Amino acid sequence: MKVCVTAKGASLRSRFEEHFARAPWFLFYDTETGTVEAVKNGFVVSNARIGQNAVRLLKMNGLEAVITGKVGDSARDLLTGAGIVIHLHSGEGTVKDALMALGMAKAP
Repeated sequence: MKVCVTAKGASLRSRFEEHFARAPWFLFYDTETGTVEAVKNGFVVSNARIGQNAVRLLKMNGLEAVITGKVGDSARDLLTGAGIVIHLHSGEGTVKDALMALGMAKAP
């Protein structure tokens, strides 16, 4: 399964970012292969349709789920409508910590 984790940086060791649409980075993680692709969120510089554009990006890349801390109502509706499952993570730590907390990655 391909999941998106909101992050403050471009690696699994980066800090987890709790805000969905305003996350500086989206890390696309493949739970089967363990590969990760970092995508800089260029939508944060705008105030218009940030959530809508972020959801479109995830959908275009075949993501099936997102791990984040907070999702606005509009983005939540768009994610759900796109068939993307939302996993809320309230803990701090790294992207890898968030994946492990939700059982999507194994300890190193």
